[in-house]
Amino acid sequence: MKKHIQILSIIFLTVLAAASCRKLDSVELDNSTEINGFKCYVYYDSTDWSKKSELNVLSGNYNSSLGAVNFTFPSGSEMYTAETLQRCRLELSIPSTAKVEETDVRGDKIADGIGGIRSLYNTTIYFKVIAADSSEKAYQATFTLK
Repeated sequence: MKKHIQILSIIFLTVLAAASCRKLDSVELDNSTEINGFKCYVYYDSTDWSKKSELNVLSGNYNSSLGAVNFTFPSGSEMYTAETLQRCRLELSIPSTAKVEETDVRGDKIADGIGGIRSLYNTTIYFKVIAADSSEKAYQATFTLK
């Protein structure tokens, strides 16, 4: 009986050791630096921040190879004025393994991400998308009001 317990213990430990040597699955990282979506939210009522307009920035003039975006806000609307464009928020869609850094015109880092309320009245913002393999692509987005 004692011999059977020893044999079973050895078999159990062998199976346990073999199971613990399995190689883990690794996730393949996306090395893309392309933006998939670019939205602008304009908060046009300063007394009620739930009122906002959502705009697709890539619907403007977008050159993906240069990373240049030119967006002109629609004219003739009370929602898009010099005052309301002081209350804007940007949102980017990028690969899940990439990150965004806002930069100055020379490419020096200003901040992580491009979030927060900002003025987009006749201004240009600069940012770069950094992929999982550390490759990066610079972008320039110019916003104008007719």
